[in-house]
Amino acid sequence: MEKDLSARVDAVKEENLKLKSENQVLGQYIENLMSASSVFQTTDTKSKRK
Repeated sequence: MEKDLSARVDAVKEENLKLKSENQVLGQYIENLMSASSVFQTTDTKSKRK
């Protein structure tokens, strides 16, 4: 029973690391898309209008 639980914990830890890594990749991808899109580049519009 304890071996099964330990193996399960290890599997969950491994899956967690994998998902964290995938989230980082997706986050970077989204940032790149946002920076390439004019829709999200509105932070500096006030200074350009002056």
